[in-house]
Amino acid sequence: MAQFPRLPRKASPLMSRICGWFHEHILIPISNQYVRIYPDRAIGPGIYPLPFGLLLKFTPGTREEECLAMSVAYAIGIPVPRFISYGDHGSSYPWGSILMTRIPGRPLTDLMDSLSPSEWDIIRSDISSHLDRMRSYANPWGTRICGIDGHDFYGARVPSGHLPACSNEREFHEALLRFAFNVKGEPGAKLLRTAEKMLALPPHAIVFTHGDLWHHNIMVHNGRVSGIIDWEWAGWMPEYWEFTSIMRCTIFSWSQFLSTLPQYQYEAELESEIALVAMSANSFKY
Repeated sequence: MAQFPRLPRKASPLMSRICGWFHEHILIPISNQYVRIYPDRAIGPGIYPLPFGLLLKFTPGTREEECLAMSVAYAIGIPVPRFISYGDHGSSYPWGSILMTRIPGRPLTDLMDSLSPSEWDIIRSDISSHLDRMRSYANPWGTRICGIDGHDFYGARVPSGHLPACSNEREFHEALLRFAFNVKGEPGAKLLRTAEKMLALPPHAIVFTHGDLWHHNIMVHNGRVSGIIDWEWAGWMPEYWEFTSIMRCTIFSWSQFLSTLPQYQYEAELESEIALVAMSANSFKY
């Protein structure tokens, strides 16, 4: 496997505070004026479009690790926003802000109902190609399951929103099983037995993972995937995680679409994941 690019250094605390002040007091007012002139370019709460193809993200949960993930994703050829600066807002806000370039196109969410089968085939091929590229790199942290920086991993599926890095896959599964609270009676015991089957499966590759590969995080322009956004939950996770962390929501058509990607070979893992989620859903933060 190829060697993963070296992580860029984080900005100094002083520079992050300066950028935070600039983002909040200069760029956000500029964005507010910009969308008054071009109301069709407004996006949503906490996302501030700017002139010259720029965008400021200032939403709860934004961390500097997302900047690192975008930077290395760009370095390996994944279409992502170009990171420009990270802002720390001190005690005013418990989250940061990111100035980045804006990806052309529209979220796949907006287009799903209008795409033809042949257009879906192109989207499928593009996503598959990007996943293959992401999975072609060796984990710089060895067998560790962790965030992009080797520390805590985050996600909607992760109990309490984030957990400490695990030294290997078994430790990871055992950590998740500790949150299996709803184990009452025979139905609960059956769910637990199904969830514990994960421990008996062959080891999985630990791969570079986006962690939130929903349709609203995939941008499409001129019929092709133009970018993948929102890398705040990226890290080094078991190869099935990119799929099962979303496909546990079995009622959504996006789950069915993911199952058609050539990388998906995780029926046993999904069965265990659905059982574990049923027992630990109360521990999820998101």
